[in-house]
Amino acid sequence: MEKKLTLTRLIPVITSGLLLTGATSCASLFGNPNCHCTHAGPCQCCPDGHDGRVVVAHRPVQQDTVAENPLLAELLSKDYSLVQYMPEEPKRLVWVDDSIAETVIGLQDFLKVSNGMVMPRDVTTDNTENALYFYFTERADGTADQLRLRVQYYADDPLRFEKLHFIIDGFDYYFTPTNIKRGKGKGIMIWENSDDPLTTADKDLVYALTHCKWCQLKIMGAGGMQHVKMISDSQFNDFYNTLQMFRLKGGKL
Repeated sequence: MEKKLTLTRLIPVITSGLLLTGATSCASLFGNPNCHCTHAGPCQCCPDGHDGRVVVAHRPVQQDTVAENPLLAELLSKDYSLVQYMPEEPKRLVWVDDSIAETVIGLQDFLKVSNGMVMPRDVTTDNTENALYFYFTERADGTADQLRLRVQYYADDPLRFEKLHFIIDGFDYYFTPTNIKRGKGKGIMIWENSDDPLTTADKDLVYALTHCKWCQLKIMGAGGMQHVKMISDSQFNDFYNTLQMFRLKGGKL
């Protein structure tokens, strides 16, 4: 009658602080190269009758305390909670009396003096051109006298504007001109312009036009008419450079 020998090998398992090794071979356990059996009892092949059932005590893992390990203390003290990201909402720009990084010499490349007015280099007071810009005049000693806002409208459709509505970064700013002039150009063309001083009441508008990301201007006319345009990057630069030169020359709003 044929006998069947079932060979089993138990995988070591770590549990309850003990390493349990079940059946194993004499070759690996006792260094007997002639014995290749795997058993869970006394070995019948080895003269010494080694017992393959072995229980080996497992030494617990050493755990450092916070006092003994500064790095562990640092890691445990950190806040690992997730912070929900909330995008910053746009804010209405208001006047800030910030420092001036530019110099008079550096700004001269962007400005010009025309008829006693310090103004952006690429603009003109010609009524036949549409324009919107700051300028200022100078006193006899070279200091800045008055910052002003000039608006020039030129088209074939009369607007008879009365108010300026600036939408700056999504917020409303208003300016009401008091010195508005109108006239007739060539053919069917007409021109309208305003030229007014800026005061303390206009400081937020001035700051917003020099520090904003975008601006839409609505020139509000009579009878609900309006002319809408976006302020360009070059105009923003002109606003900023003129304001900084005005401040460098002692001007104040």
